[in-house]
Amino acid sequence: MLIRLIQRALAPAANGPLQSTKVANGVPSQLMETAEASVGTDPRRAAELRSAAMAYLGVVR
Repeated sequence: MLIRLIQRALAPAANGPLQSTKVANGVPSQLMETAEASVGTDPRRAAELRSAAMAYLGVVR
């Protein structure tokens, strides 16, 4: 699941540098928001989403 999230997050980067920086700001925040929403019901999924957001930021920046 973590791999699929990272692949989905990296797919828009192929559209060019300007497009990828716009997307770079949105993807990690979306992942973190989803993680916060699922903390009470599925803490493991929340941790995976946080890890995916951090990994995405590490690749993009």
